[in-house]
Amino acid sequence: MWSHTFNKRVALGILTFACAASSLAYVPDDRWSTTTSGSTGNYGDPATLAWSLVPDGTRIPGEENSNLINYLDDLFNVSANSTDLTNRPWFSLVEESFTRWSDLSGLTFVYEPNDTGSSLETSSGVLGTRGDIRIGGAYLDGTNGTLAYAYLPDIGDLVVDTGETTFYSNSSNNYLQLRNVLMHEIGHALGLLHVESSSESLLMEPTINLSIDGPQLDEIRGIQGLYGDAYEKSNNGLGNGSYLRATDLGQLVSGGDLAIGTDATGGQTVLATESDFVSISESTDYDYYSFTIDAASLVDLTLTPLGGVFSQAVEGGAESAFDANSRNDLQLALYDTDGTTLLKLANETGLGGVEQLSNLELSSAGTYYARVSGSTSSMQLYELQLSAAALVLAETGDFNGDGLVDLADYTVWRNSLGDAGANLAADGNYDNLVNAADYAIWKNQFGSAASTGVVVGTTNVPESSSLVLLGIAALAITHTRLRRTTNRLD
Repeated sequence: MWSHTFNKRVALGILTFACAASSLAYVPDDRWSTTTSGSTGNYGDPATLAWSLVPDGTRIPGEENSNLINYLDDLFNVSANSTDLTNRPWFSLVEESFTRWSDLSGLTFVYEPNDTGSSLETSSGVLGTRGDIRIGGAYLDGTNGTLAYAYLPDIGDLVVDTGETTFYSNSSNNYLQLRNVLMHEIGHALGLLHVESSSESLLMEPTINLSIDGPQLDEIRGIQGLYGDAYEKSNNGLGNGSYLRATDLGQLVSGGDLAIGTDATGGQTVLATESDFVSISESTDYDYYSFTIDAASLVDLTLTPLGGVFSQAVEGGAESAFDANSRNDLQLALYDTDGTTLLKLANETGLGGVEQLSNLELSSAGTYYARVSGSTSSMQLYELQLSAAALVLAETGDFNGDGLVDLADYTVWRNSLGDAGANLAADGNYDNLVNAADYAIWKNQFGSAASTGVVVGTTNVPESSSLVLLGIAALAITHTRLRRTTNRLD
């Protein structure tokens, strides 16, 4: 753990939002309201921001003029022979720091190659002129002091201490020290303040921690609470709030499963390679997912709220336990292939409760739709899991599911005759009772292939065979009833 500290120019933000912090864990300031791409909408809505690197000589209020580009060129032994900064070896590290936040949220970042060099803090972004978030650097206090600071929205400018040469020149883990500083300060520029935790390592703590790489789970909760999850920027920024724009989970095969949001199951620690995080940020936020089955299936869906339990506090405050698993009362719905016919709704539990739709019989192949929603305007990460098993369509008469309607299926019917709600494999008409009506279904399909209806042989059931089978059925009924009577006497 390094003792370097991060500073922010808008220090009052911590005091202003101290009360909100105790109920959110992450500490939010206001989100961006307007950028070079226009209005950003409301909390949980996606947003696009441009970023730029200010030319050396740009005024930084209260500091020396910016010398960041020359500083980074010297740090990476660059002989500047082009004005195109994207060719510099250090540029990718800056870009990756923005991209990581984008991968985890509804944010989209666009590099603005132009910057007129107007003073930081006082100049808003202008398309084709300068970015919304502008990055400069100056000597602040040298080695082992302040690493950088940033302004909160709607300013968002960022200043790096160019006196920290030894620290920033460390190339370990793809220049983790430089990237973590940039990602921390970008977090401020997006609207996140400092948070402290004695039980976890978080990016937005006021001291740098090199055991992590980028935003951790609580910071992901924070950024998605402000700008939504990554799927909110799908469909040209319209998100997945309707079945027509549902996020496609793919094909759900028998014996297989699908899931989304699984990277949030591992506690607060998030690896740099993980990006599967989804959430409900507002009571008006609906997440639709589609999945396809190619045959009749028995489907299970499980919705689990996530976020973890950990100790947290605003900077300088007293820590307390925080349960991020129980922020919103989530609901789970399944819709038919038309996207609007509700098949089943799960809303049985409260805050932090798991919702399940179990043993749903989907008798037709096609694309179905699951919807996740919340009852309050509270940020909640979650995982949605789906699994499927083959569903034998009893109405075909294929009671044992081997693809043929033959005497083996009659045996299944005979052995379960009279069962109600127990062994219903031979319940051909789905009335929760195995009886003569189900025998009639088997008889009518005898000799066919259940999946295609193709006749096996030249005839279905010969008349003489039918009579014999009916006789057997009558005996079976009598025998079954006697046996069941005997069982009752036992």
